[in-house]
Amino acid sequence: MVDADSIYAKLTRLDELLAVLEQARERGRASVTSDMHLQLEVERALQVSIQICIDIGAHLVSELGLGPADDYQGVFAALGSAGTIDSDLADRLGDAAGLRNLLVHDYGEIDHARLWDSLGELGDLREFAAVAERIAREG
Repeated sequence: MVDADSIYAKLTRLDELLAVLEQARERGRASVTSDMHLQLEVERALQVSIQICIDIGAHLVSELGLGPADDYQGVFAALGSAGTIDSDLADRLGDAAGLRNLLVHDYGEIDHARLWDSLGELGDLREFAAVAERIAREG
């Protein structure tokens, strides 16, 4: 059974983090690529935002009986294969999961120009959130 309350709580946090990321984007590319404090803010908010989507996705994979995913990218691939999310969105979210891994494990090698580019892809996280909210609402 889909835990709607848990999904809603995570979506509320995701919405807060996306607002932080959108504010960072408004400061411009030069700020994001040069201001260490802003970089740290963006890195952490992006990492947690993606992790929230992964956590929700893993919950949906389990509760929809889609079988276990091998890794974080597999969570979105399973949802895409099942038609729960669009396959193109599944691919992009799989890429986001890869970025999350980079933020967590290769933090010393972060390309801040790529980080800036990722701020233009926040719509993918919002699109996933809308699907998760619909599924939670439908129970």
